[in-house]
Amino acid sequence: MNAAELARLQFAITAGLHFLFVALTLGLVTVVAVTQTRATWGRDPEARATGMRRVRFWGGLYVINYALGIISGIVQEFQFGLNWSGLSHTMGNIIGAPMAIETIVAFFLESTFLGMWAFGFQRLPARAHLVLIWLVALTAYASTFWIMVVNGFMQKPVGHETSDGVTRVTDWGAILTNEATWYAIGHIVGAVALLAGLFIAAVSAFHLRRDQEVEFFRPTLAQGGILAGVGALVTVVSGIVHLEALVGYQPAKHAVVTGEGPSLEEVSAAEVEKYGPGDWMPPDWVATSSLVMIAIGLVLLLIAWIPATAARRTDVPPSRKRVRMWLAVALLPFGFIALICGWLTREVGRLPWVVTGELTVEEAVSDVSFGAMLATFVALTTVLALLAFVDWALISHYARLGPAHAFIGGPDPFPGPRSPMDPADPEGRKGAEAGRGSDGADAHFTY
Repeated sequence: MNAAELARLQFAITAGLHFLFVALTLGLVTVVAVTQTRATWGRDPEARATGMRRVRFWGGLYVINYALGIISGIVQEFQFGLNWSGLSHTMGNIIGAPMAIETIVAFFLESTFLGMWAFGFQRLPARAHLVLIWLVALTAYASTFWIMVVNGFMQKPVGHETSDGVTRVTDWGAILTNEATWYAIGHIVGAVALLAGLFIAAVSAFHLRRDQEVEFFRPTLAQGGILAGVGALVTVVSGIVHLEALVGYQPAKHAVVTGEGPSLEEVSAAEVEKYGPGDWMPPDWVATSSLVMIAIGLVLLLIAWIPATAARRTDVPPSRKRVRMWLAVALLPFGFIALICGWLTREVGRLPWVVTGELTVEEAVSDVSFGAMLATFVALTTVLALLAFVDWALISHYARLGPAHAFIGGPDPFPGPRSPMDPADPEGRKGAEAGRGSDGADAHFTY
């Protein structure tokens, strides 16, 4: 193994683990935002209170994953700078702006909005608090968009020109509308919905198997199963469309993954004719990762919704529906496996290129010794492994404890001060106390 191969391995571990953090974060923040919207605008006091309990519970798990995911993103930035200086030197004029915007959106806007939301329970009006979680969700997806703009360009470089070894932008419109970006975004939206649905269903089933918090988790089991089923459908359909589009801009990957069209020898000869002597074909094992991803996607499309049927009959204790409860828990790891296989198919499938047809791995890797590369590999991989362990340990711990141990918000289910006429507080004491400052002047009321 040489320094370039070690840099590739380090990038695979760093970006792969970070992608898992991001995928669960995107799915959970959407669920939390929708749940809080229903609770905020609902009319039934009991349903609203239950809805906000769900916001606090799922929101707490989301905050854990987000916090540790941010740190893994910082680790990824370090390995970019340390190991891939050739990419920055050649393509910095194109990838620099989207990466800078993503940093501003993710590390500043999204984190600021999330902090205000997490500490805003009982401090902000309910509707302002609701706006914050939607801002968190929107900035999360905006961050993903800008990362995919960079990745889409690396898959299919458009809107550029190269002179004297430096690439410059000629058409930002072409870069922002790159089909390689938008096909992937559609695929990712489905995948994060699938993962979030599987996660919610698994946690719900864990408690329902023990007949714990039945009224709290029965609806979320159904919601998780349905969300997973819809996510699987979107993922499979967008994946099929995306796969067919590869013929136009990554024929070598398409040939290896599908085995359709011209033979591998013919495709390899066409690549040599286009780029000159060399091996321009991705490794054969990419076909295996793609096959595993497709197989899991199809299986989940067929069965991910089945646990939701266990929520229909309320006269039967959930613990008696053991097969469906077990299925909900057992399916969760396959969501993560499918995501990793999909990431490997997309990223490794363009090898030996870092930017397809423009920059190879050997040209992009930093000119550092094997020893220096090994040192960064050990250090950063250790940090990432620790982050992944802590993340899963904390999420598992609080998921098992249940909503009674939610650590964000407070005992009052509704964020912000209440109106004296709030139906959830008929005597108006809480609203009157919250609605007056120290000088006796009336403050704003939420409900």
